[in-house]
Amino acid sequence: MWTLAAMTLVASSATAADRMNPADLRRIEKARERLVPAVEKEFGPKARFVHLFGQGRGMLAGVVAEIPEQPLGTDDLPLLAIVQYDETTGAVSVVDREFKYREARSVGPHVALLDGQGNLRLRERGGRERVLAKGVGGDLFPTAKGDALVATMQSTSTETHETSVALIDLKGQVKLLADGPGVDAAPSISPDGKTVVFVSGRTSVASFYVTTVEGEEARQLTNVGLENWMLFEGIPASFVPPPVSSHHMEWVSEDVLRYNAGGGKFWTINVRTGQAAPDLGGDK
Repeated sequence: MWTLAAMTLVASSATAADRMNPADLRRIEKARERLVPAVEKEFGPKARFVHLFGQGRGMLAGVVAEIPEQPLGTDDLPLLAIVQYDETTGAVSVVDREFKYREARSVGPHVALLDGQGNLRLRERGGRERVLAKGVGGDLFPTAKGDALVATMQSTSTETHETSVALIDLKGQVKLLADGPGVDAAPSISPDGKTVVFVSGRTSVASFYVTTVEGEEARQLTNVGLENWMLFEGIPASFVPPPVSSHHMEWVSEDVLRYNAGGGKFWTINVRTGQAAPDLGGDK
């Protein structure tokens, strides 16, 4: 699974665009060509799409009523209306006109909608809607089978920035998979539905960890032995950057995850061995 979310922003920078895989850049340009006029027609001339969630026929786009004049903090980002963008045909249709969502993902034939209060709702193909879970922080990533998704969960403690990672099935059952000290977030689940990789700050350096859907003890994959003070005098050659979020990940195979590290840079990581390297791309 993959989304172009942040790439729609970084591609506007000539420097970032020069570093992007040509195939990625073409997909962004195509999405813009289709979405910009459709969004303006449906929501008005000031409306803009700012996120893309998923890929293919089930791709969804988040729309804001207008771009804020001043930069906003992470906790103050505007809520989204949701449209569906069929990447194969270019067709655009409205899922929900109300500006009340943080994220949305297609889960099989259904749509998972996360509102501003942390309520995760499932809108079924026939239009019926029900609450799957509460206290969801975001980073929705569905299984390939479309029978569940992984997500970042909000902490119930007084430390508002601590989060955990959970598996949520379509019956609304929530299974905690990782809850270390600090932040566990940005999960992604492998195509076979068995392996979950996520980012944790439990060692003071944002690093990839891996666990299973059975909730086995998480194992650190990247930046082993590094602590934050080691970054003060420069980035070590062994440092592996974290992803922008789980919305910027795609599984290349059962073992290899490709992700957006920000600024137009992409990396790949083998979730079995922890071997990671920049993805220099190419015209593919």
